[in-house]
Amino acid sequence: MKLLLTEFKKIDTSIIKLMKSGIAFSFAILLISCLILLAYDFVYSSPFVYYFGISLFKAGLYFIVGFIIYAFAFNKIKSDLKE
Repeated sequence: MKLLLTEFKKIDTSIIKLMKSGIAFSFAILLISCLILLAYDFVYSSPFVYYFGISLFKAGLYFIVGFIIYAFAFNKIKSDLKE
């Protein structure tokens, strides 16, 4: 765990900024999916709406994980190019 935290502290500020904006975008997708699932629960009970909301929620989670992994990968590539 300490190794992961030290690697996270070494990430370049431009990559951190890109990662934060990507996570904010993914969080917006998660909020939209939650609203769709709430609409399914309270108003419109169609299986299509449910599956659309669940798929959007999974996509938002995958995007968050992807942006974090890509930040580590881009930082590694950038540090290897400097050497």
